[in-house]
Amino acid sequence: MENKLKYFIYCRKSEEDEKRQILSIEAQLRELKDYARKCNLSIVEILTESKSARKPGREIFNAMLKRIEAGEANAMLVWQVNRIARNHKDGGNVLQFITDGVIKQVDTPNKQFKNTGDDKFVMSIEFGMATKYSDDLSDNIRRGNRQKYERGEYIGWAPIGYINEKINGNPNIVTDPTTAPLVKRVFEEYATGNYSLGTMCSAIASWGLKTQKGKAIGKSHLQKVLTRPTYYGWYQHGGELHKGNYETFISKALFDTVQDVLHNRSKPKKEHFDWAYAGLLKCGCDCGASIIFETKRKYYKGTDRSAEYTYARSSKRCRACDEKGISIADLESQIIEKIEAVTISNQRWKLGMELLQLRYQDESNKRSEIVENLQRARSKSKNELDGYFKMRAREEMTAEDFKEKKDELVKLMSDYEEKINEAMHNQKHWLELAVDFMNTALQAKEIISGDNLEEKRKIIKKIGWNLKIKDEKLVWTYQMPYDVLLIPEYRTNMSRGRDSNPRRLAPIDLQSIPIGHSGTPG
Repeated sequence: MENKLKYFIYCRKSEEDEKRQILSIEAQLRELKDYARKCNLSIVEILTESKSARKPGREIFNAMLKRIEAGEANAMLVWQVNRIARNHKDGGNVLQFITDGVIKQVDTPNKQFKNTGDDKFVMSIEFGMATKYSDDLSDNIRRGNRQKYERGEYIGWAPIGYINEKINGNPNIVTDPTTAPLVKRVFEEYATGNYSLGTMCSAIASWGLKTQKGKAIGKSHLQKVLTRPTYYGWYQHGGELHKGNYETFISKALFDTVQDVLHNRSKPKKEHFDWAYAGLLKCGCDCGASIIFETKRKYYKGTDRSAEYTYARSSKRCRACDEKGISIADLESQIIEKIEAVTISNQRWKLGMELLQLRYQDESNKRSEIVENLQRARSKSKNELDGYFKMRAREEMTAEDFKEKKDELVKLMSDYEEKINEAMHNQKHWLELAVDFMNTALQAKEIISGDNLEEKRKIIKKIGWNLKIKDEKLVWTYQMPYDVLLIPEYRTNMSRGRDSNPRRLAPIDLQSIPIGHSGTPG
């Protein structure tokens, strides 16, 4: 029976460091070869893989199972059972192969596993423990990442322009004095609109800027650089955006300008003028055409002079479009009219800020009470867990009961921790939203009447959306919560003072109102 067994030796190491993988696999191989020689095993092939077994999808492992199913081998030799799998699917496949007789035996230097109930039970326990280890490791990483998020530490390899470095013992990123000025120049140059991605890559090559691996920067790499919020202080991780605590070298305004250029790119811009409303307006006939800006020169023979006039008109994507253009002066006048409808006076702003502070203090007290209750509940769970540890040490409860209680309490404590962090974050967040709302309502008209094109664009995008020119008139929908300023009752309540019921102003209402596209047409 033993002579009929044909073995695959399978070695695996999941670390990403190549040198560490080779050394670890070599150590496994030495032990397994010694075992095979002593036991006179028939080895078909030695297979090694440097990939995590936490999720299914290992190419070499899957190919090995197919070869076993095809009859090339009928046994496996591994250093430990957890080398086979750390996930339920792969472990289950191997157990099923053993049950079906496809795999006759799995050997480790310490134990042989055959198609018996006891051996399969022990193997399933080994797989379960390996999977639990991976799950616990993943949970620990997530908890560690949450702490890093709170400290603003960058997670991952530094992008071009930065280098990884430890600050006060914790990993973070710092600006690379060699490449950071060049990356900043890339943003500044591309923001002019005079470059396509291709021409920008050529310019970058002439400056000597390359990837961290010393290769030329291509168009796909450049687009990733230009759309990376890391450079203005935020970074993406775990599918979310997090505020970084590291030095930045471009502003959010510059980043936004670059995004606008990217959105309308493919060819360098030919316009000689930069308009604050470019790319924000659509044709009112709903053909999807954009509003473009044209400057025309007119000669007055009687006074022997020329004058320039700028018009906003549809690019007329459809032939049936008969929308007429309007002058830039008329457009700006209508924009100011729209902004005035949601602008508040300095007196109302002061009253509103006082009401916000009062409401914030009230909400702060309530949330502090919630946090204290959660902290007490977490402390109670911790004490209960400590008690179970002591009971287990005195062998007053079984390992299975201890594990069940421990897992339940650890999850409960983790839930409490997340709720505490969420409550503390939300308390500050809704106040920031409310203050920004009040400041925008106070400053909007002044900004829109000014000369700062970038600020004008921001205000328009913040207050309105779905901007169109229809029948020579500007139509748009007011973003929430700015649409509440159109309600006369709201303004009346603000003017009455503290004794009124400022329900629409309350920050808790702002917290529940999405700053999205569901607003009031205007």
